[in-house]
Amino acid sequence: MMPVGLDEDTRKVQTAVLGGPNGHLPLFLPYEKQAADQLRKEHGSNAFTCGTLLGGCGKLLTLRACDDKKSHFAHRPPVRCTRTALGEDSADHLYIGEAVAKWLRRQGQSAVQVQYVKQKGARSDAIEIRYGSKKKRRLIHVQMARRSFTDWQADGKRLGAPAGKPATIRMYGPESQLAPFEVATAGYALRFKCATENGTRVVYVGTHPPGHLVEWTTLDKCRLVHAGIVTPWLEETPYGIRPKGMAPTASPERHTVDERKRDAVRARGAESRSDAGPVLPLMTGCVAFTRAVFVSEEGDRGLYDVDAQPIGSTRFPARISLPASATAPQPHHVYVLTDRAAVLNGPRTADVDSRWTLRAEGFVRLSSAKATEWELLEPATREVDARATVTRVPQEKPVRPAGVDTEKPSSTLAPVPPQHAPMSDDRLVVELTRVLVETARAGTSITWQDLLGQIDVRSEAVSPARQVRLLAAVDAPHAKANRPFLSSLITFSRQAQPKDAPPPFFRLVLLALGHPHWTDDARAADIWKAHRARIQRARRGGTPAAAQVATLSGLKPAQRGQDPLGRLHTILRHLDETAAELPTSGLEQALKEADRLASLVGDPFLTDPVKSRLGHWRSVLRRRLEHSVTTDSEARELFDRMADEFRVARDAGDLALAKRIRNGMGPVYALRLSPQDRAAVTGLMREFKQWVLDQNPRTPADVSLRALRVLIDDLGRRRTTLTTAELEAALTEADRLRRDIPGPLPDAQKKALSRWRGNLRRRLRDERGRTDLPLGKSVVGAASDGGGEAARLDRAALVALADQVRTLLQDSARAGTTVTWGDLRRRMSGALPFLHPDDQGEILMVVDQDTPADEPLLSALVAGTDLSPHGLYRHIRFSHGRERVPDESLEMHWRMEVFGLFQLWRHR
Repeated sequence: MMPVGLDEDTRKVQTAVLGGPNGHLPLFLPYEKQAADQLRKEHGSNAFTCGTLLGGCGKLLTLRACDDKKSHFAHRPPVRCTRTALGEDSADHLYIGEAVAKWLRRQGQSAVQVQYVKQKGARSDAIEIRYGSKKKRRLIHVQMARRSFTDWQADGKRLGAPAGKPATIRMYGPESQLAPFEVATAGYALRFKCATENGTRVVYVGTHPPGHLVEWTTLDKCRLVHAGIVTPWLEETPYGIRPKGMAPTASPERHTVDERKRDAVRARGAESRSDAGPVLPLMTGCVAFTRAVFVSEEGDRGLYDVDAQPIGSTRFPARISLPASATAPQPHHVYVLTDRAAVLNGPRTADVDSRWTLRAEGFVRLSSAKATEWELLEPATREVDARATVTRVPQEKPVRPAGVDTEKPSSTLAPVPPQHAPMSDDRLVVELTRVLVETARAGTSITWQDLLGQIDVRSEAVSPARQVRLLAAVDAPHAKANRPFLSSLITFSRQAQPKDAPPPFFRLVLLALGHPHWTDDARAADIWKAHRARIQRARRGGTPAAAQVATLSGLKPAQRGQDPLGRLHTILRHLDETAAELPTSGLEQALKEADRLASLVGDPFLTDPVKSRLGHWRSVLRRRLEHSVTTDSEARELFDRMADEFRVARDAGDLALAKRIRNGMGPVYALRLSPQDRAAVTGLMREFKQWVLDQNPRTPADVSLRALRVLIDDLGRRRTTLTTAELEAALTEADRLRRDIPGPLPDAQKKALSRWRGNLRRRLRDERGRTDLPLGKSVVGAASDGGGEAARLDRAALVALADQVRTLLQDSARAGTTVTWGDLRRRMSGALPFLHPDDQGEILMVVDQDTPADEPLLSALVAGTDLSPHGLYRHIRFSHGRERVPDESLEMHWRMEVFGLFQLWRHR
């Protein structure tokens, strides 16, 4: 008996790929015969392959549409295929990879690349989708196969992004069974599943929150943000992505004594219940905590309210049970859990008071350097530590010295003052603005603790998230008016960092005010310093323009009647002596004055040493401008000031001064403006450049050539409404202009006139009804632009030639090459004669008459001799109704269409 697999394949294969053995486009075969027949008609009988990405042999499959059983694919004998997964879910990894890639492109991402790694049998162990530019390349890792907890941890270390690089987005396939580990670490997990609907496999993405069922949706309802992927059940916060309804990650407000007792009872109950039920063990050293506040002590255990954070994840409020024999943790230090750490219970509700319950037998204090790995943990100050110490032992009676009135409370253990009514956010914004304005007027800075103290608000009552929200509201009017931010006056606490370092929340305030997400800590520090400097300058008050120039450059005012050349030597000598001490603005002002004096003296009367020194200081200023760090607003102010100076010079007709000012605007425009400001003033720069060009003297030949270009452009715009008489008159005018232009015409105008003369011939021939027609002077004049033209062909000959040209262009697309008309003529062995330019256009029009609207034109493969778009390329696109491409983008668009044709015809 012949073994199965050597003669006939009896297995029911339900999935295949399109595009050959290495294809990655999955295809699911519907069970019904009618749907299977439709699939065969759509793709043909030889389009289905047992792809290598499916674990297959790479050979062709036969589609068998059946009535009595499921329609399926079958191998063509002899069969030697080791593929094991054959069912409808055997290509789910390909469906997921293609779905994520298409979704990323719809999100505006570029350079999307899908890779299926670690092949085993018929399944891909993992899918890695990379996207973005080279410097900001990101990775989405979808784990498909099952892995152990140790392997999952190793994958996390391998996929971890270095400092300053975007983090990897981890997701999980239908059978990975690793999502619970991700939930325990990050607070949620993203999963995939595939379902058969309407004859295909549909990809769903699921949100797996802690303690809830997975919520499923499609990718088109998700959005991509810097922190990851946000589904309808997730939300983006300043500290990352979290499930909606979960307790906020910000530091909670401190509880009252009664609340702490109630929570302690609840925590002890949860701990006692956890002794009888399962707990989730934690890795040693993976969870840190700070801001520890004692709640209660019973037996040999102590309970503490803390802010906890797993490494690499978000922060959350927690209650930790620690041995009473251990030294009590201090709120201004960061600790990490060590011995037998575990999660006893999760939050019961979405309230701030509902916390995670943890337990550990040991903890270790971290140094300042190690504590930075948990960047979201913010230790309390020592003032908070003192209040926490008082709170820990409420049962102790203070010892009063003899002779002191027993009714007078002790100063060391004074009772907590009565709680004030909580202040609303609107009121807080008003009070914070008032104090910061007073600080700005005084010319000083202030810490966050002192700022809250002046408005009588406890620091524990303002969480980090609320702090960012309040400061963003304070500075929102300043951002709209382009004024410096008041929050730049806030420094670190005096015990933590030097006063010239920005606080960590300033970057979050910038993001909340609309700064781009790539604003890093270094950029935030530069903005912080620049805004503080602007506030100080505003406090001192501005100086008049002349006095400001003298202050910046250190130059003495020019004496009345002083010789311009002598004044220029004085400025250069001053720069040689003090330029190293001058700020960039002072050097810029001094050079502007030197350029003005040089224009008064005149270039022929300037000696070579003076020109050399002027060029040297211009280079020094250019290097300073390239390496200087200025804010966007300062650069825009400088650009606007220079634009006003250009307008004044333009109105006065001073071309030399206008040129110098515009040359100075170039580096500011290219190097110092933000992308948004650069886009806003691009039109203004072009307007200034065009005015300068228009002032240059023009010869009669330039005027005639420009008039000829305008005439040809007008003919193109009026193509559909142009009459024969108007065309003949326009070509007569073109011949008149041509006589005023010495030498040959540019190729573009030469070819355009040749096409329009051919158009006129056809019109006259059709109107008079005969082929041999004596043409007027305007038509005969074509010989002046390059000699006689080839005879025209009839329609049948053009169609026959177009069929042969189409076949040759399809072969070129499969081979990945372009061709010229000379190449086509050689390949057709003389069957393609030398054609009239209009006949060339007609042939290319017929070649693409059946090309679908969503595919590139096959005629794009006909290139010029210099590997550039053919002269008829724009005309063919216009005739087929394709979208117009600007002149500056035409060549790049042509290259992209050629590349698309190579990809499209590679497997056809």
